[in-house]
Amino acid sequence: MNQESSSARHQLGVLLWVNLRSILRKPLYLIVILTSFILLSMIITTLFSLRVGLVDAVESSAEPGLYFAKSRNSSSEITSTITRNQAAQVSRLPGVLTVSPEWVVLVRLTPDGVDKEYLVRGVTRKVFALANSKSGNPMVNITRGRAFQAGQNEVLVGESLSRRYPAFRVGGTIRIHDHEWKIVGEFSTGGSPRQSEFIADLEHIRTVWGADRNYNLVAFTGSNSEASDYQKAMSGSLSDRVSVSDSRTHYAGGSDGMSQALLWFGLFFSLLSAFSVTAGIIALCESLIANQQDQLSMMLLLGFGRVVALSYLCFMMLFGLVGAMIGAVLSMLLFNGIMFTTFDHSRELVFPLMVSGTMQVISVSYGVVISFIASCFVLPAIGAATKGK
Repeated sequence: MNQESSSARHQLGVLLWVNLRSILRKPLYLIVILTSFILLSMIITTLFSLRVGLVDAVESSAEPGLYFAKSRNSSSEITSTITRNQAAQVSRLPGVLTVSPEWVVLVRLTPDGVDKEYLVRGVTRKVFALANSKSGNPMVNITRGRAFQAGQNEVLVGESLSRRYPAFRVGGTIRIHDHEWKIVGEFSTGGSPRQSEFIADLEHIRTVWGADRNYNLVAFTGSNSEASDYQKAMSGSLSDRVSVSDSRTHYAGGSDGMSQALLWFGLFFSLLSAFSVTAGIIALCESLIANQQDQLSMMLLLGFGRVVALSYLCFMMLFGLVGAMIGAVLSMLLFNGIMFTTFDHSRELVFPLMVSGTMQVISVSYGVVISFIASCFVLPAIGAATKGK
């Protein structure tokens, strides 16, 4: 039994070597097959790594102990309305530490020659008192310049916007509601989407805009660990009209659409590219086998009949492995760390494409599976070429 097994392994090794020499004589076949698996691996790695980077950015931007109260069933901050009475009730909920009522508006600006909408957030000085519940560090830090003055056309620019657009740096001006507003400072929130906005004096910008005295939302810090704790503490009409979410859930709302789109886009192109690669490999292999009929006949005469099909199966899986590995490595070298942004007409979340080892293993495994499937479809062609030999 061991002798037969050793003989089969020897025959398999010989056939793999013969197949390799044959395909090396046809470099076009070699290039096309390898390139197919390289591109397949790069598509899988890149698309899903992009989604991983987005999800990780949302997770890392969450600020412990920060919560947002906005009107129930509102689709965004812009469409939310919190009355002054509701804001006062939120501030009295058990566990609430600091409350920052906020009013938001979209303005159209062209920092890079392209007209876009940016979010300007009206806040009070209490926004600078919001602190991380674990570290105690402020959630809004002025990193350059100074704070805006009440009643003045002055704004602070978020660090992400300032870095991305030279026109938004300290000392510049932006036009809000037909008035020039000076950028007097820059602020950071530790990487959250809120640092892709402008902030200004709440009462002044609301007056300039001619808005009522309501808010859009209330940001607050608290000692409770879950948003549901505050939701349960509400009673009567407040609970029916106001919903509370933690910072992760609140920030994810602006990127959920892109995350889902990347997931389905990735799945669609994974299947489409797999189908294309499989069809192409089958056509190439059938052509290669047709040109090797005499060689296959010789192998059968020499007693290699039982391992001919297995040799082609292993041969194609080897190419799938090598091509997918090259594609995974190229994805790491070419795309890892490239920055992308979500722009949802109000704020940007900048995030990197993150090619992880896990994602590379998945893409390589996928390439091997596709090569196995393609090989299985080639087996009938091998049987037809050797039939009657």
